[in-house]
Amino acid sequence: MSDLGVRANMDPTQWHGAYDCKDCGRKRLPAVEFSNKMTQRARAGEKVSCKKCAAERLERERLDAEAKRSDASEGTSSSTTHVCAACGATKPASAFSRAQLNNKGADARCSACVRDAEALDAKDAKESLAKRLNEARTASAVAEATNAMGKLGVFAREAALEAELVTGLKPQRVGGRGRGGRGRGRSNPNSMLGRGGKK
Repeated sequence: MSDLGVRANMDPTQWHGAYDCKDCGRKRLPAVEFSNKMTQRARAGEKVSCKKCAAERLERERLDAEAKRSDASEGTSSSTTHVCAACGATKPASAFSRAQLNNKGADARCSACVRDAEALDAKDAKESLAKRLNEARTASAVAEATNAMGKLGVFAREAALEAELVTGLKPQRVGGRGRGGRGRGRSNPNSMLGRGGKK
């Protein structure tokens, strides 16, 4: 399939979307640059922040709050130092999140290392999705050339992956049989057949 909303064979990271970041000023970003909550707000007409800017703002707010608590405690445990398990640097408690200090103990990582790890995970996830999309495009080309059975499903997978990369929303299976009489075998009470053909 040559065109499914975006031109085929382009670098997916270069696709344009319809979202602007109010903090860094970047324009026409794809939805993958924003959290699901932010994309919902953007669709409602609100100004939103990309994931990078939102994470930086939350980190600044957390550090400010930690600094205020440290000043108020005047040398209590919040001003002690800890060694980051990732970078090995000795840093004040304010450089760590409360969850890391409370739950990880000696394995606690500083907020900067946690943020870097999350950014790397997000990059790997994006690259993985782009790779699967390229594989789906190849499969679609083969299916179209050979007129293979089930090619509609192959095309649908390619379209779903393109939509996921642009919108950030994973495809969901709709319908099908389930428990409790759902799906096939359960008539629609609002249809003529479900009412026994009576008008």
